[in-house]
Amino acid sequence: MKNWRRIGAIIGSIGCIEFVLFSTIAMFFYGGGTSWDKSTEGYTFWHNVLSDLGRTVSYSGVPNTVSSPMFNIALSLFGICIIVIYLSMGKNFLRPYWLILFILIGGIISGIGTVIIGLTPDDKLSDYHMLGVWMWALPLFAVLLLFIFNGVIKRIYDNFLFVTCTLALALFIHIGQGVTGMWSPTVVITQKIVVYLNIIWYLLICRKISAQEITPIS
Repeated sequence: MKNWRRIGAIIGSIGCIEFVLFSTIAMFFYGGGTSWDKSTEGYTFWHNVLSDLGRTVSYSGVPNTVSSPMFNIALSLFGICIIVIYLSMGKNFLRPYWLILFILIGGIISGIGTVIIGLTPDDKLSDYHMLGVWMWALPLFAVLLLFIFNGVIKRIYDNFLFVTCTLALALFIHIGQGVTGMWSPTVVITQKIVVYLNIIWYLLICRKISAQEITPIS
């Protein structure tokens, strides 16, 4: 089981890295255009959401022949790796047992949501795409609150808790933007902050899982 946890942590880390790598490469092949200005050339980091990379046809009308499959496959694999990360935690990752159980359930749902986002391009299956977004965001927020609760109760005020709180705050704002129907470049900026913070957070989780090999986390 310990070997499995270590392998799971490695797989999770690879999933984080491959998503950042291939989503970045996909930006260079995006056909152009934003939801506000269809005439823009290429991918505009602060005006295109990440899901634009997965569209089969860009806002400018140019087919995303390269960026769409590259991004969607990378995101789907990332979602699978998220599930692996949670399954690799083990019952001793956090105490009490009910805490890790709820985290496991929420994390798996969030991972499934990420896979759904990758399998449903926004311009073809918009409703299912948004279902995936909510399945990713809401359970993740609940998981973050549980980690914060654990850290505060046990007075573990470390860098991990700081990143967790920062991510939770950013995600809370992003969820609020979605609930209120807000749509502006501010939403794009918030999404980028949430996604890249989320990746950093998962890498920290993977390091904690690997640390169980030496010192069990109680």
